[in-house]
Amino acid sequence: MNPARDEILQALRNNRPTPENHPLPPVRTLGDLDASRERFIASLKILGGDVLEPVEGEMLDQAIMRRHPDAKVICSTVPEAHGTLPVEKVKTPQDAATIDVTVVRAPFGIAEMGSIFLSESQLPINSFAHLGQHIVVVLSPAAITANMHTAYQERPEFRTANYGVLMSGPSATADIQGVLIRGAQGVRSLSVWFA
Repeated sequence: MNPARDEILQALRNNRPTPENHPLPPVRTLGDLDASRERFIASLKILGGDVLEPVEGEMLDQAIMRRHPDAKVICSTVPEAHGTLPVEKVKTPQDAATIDVTVVRAPFGIAEMGSIFLSESQLPINSFAHLGQHIVVVLSPAAITANMHTAYQERPEFRTANYGVLMSGPSATADIQGVLIRGAQGVRSLSVWFA
């Protein structure tokens, strides 16, 4: 290693301000404060996501197989779904690339954007939620917040997570002619299961 580089980095670490001495500035609450499940669903659908609605008596594993009948490799991080690949076996991004359906629990969702938040607490590796073909997200309706302002104020995950991502539907891209392609660089579908 370069001694000068190491010395500079150590000086930065030693002099980093602490949150107690330098609190984040207050954020004004702006925008529509509707944090309803209906608003979340409407926003999710605009961005290509969908809700995995159970039929009577159906468990999550059965709903996943109904939605993705060709799925062979299902990896779940939640007790509601068993899957076929134990999450403990996913140790590298290459392992995650073989997954057909990833099942995770989001700590919260944002109604205005139909987005869900995931961090290292939910993902065994950062790319876990992006390399599989499809993702099913378990979300509590009580964990939906109205917008980014309320999420920043109310959700501690913004301050405690080392890594965080907001997902709003499946991956998508559009070319100059406006042709929208879903699943271009990431998951091909995002479904939310309300629990």
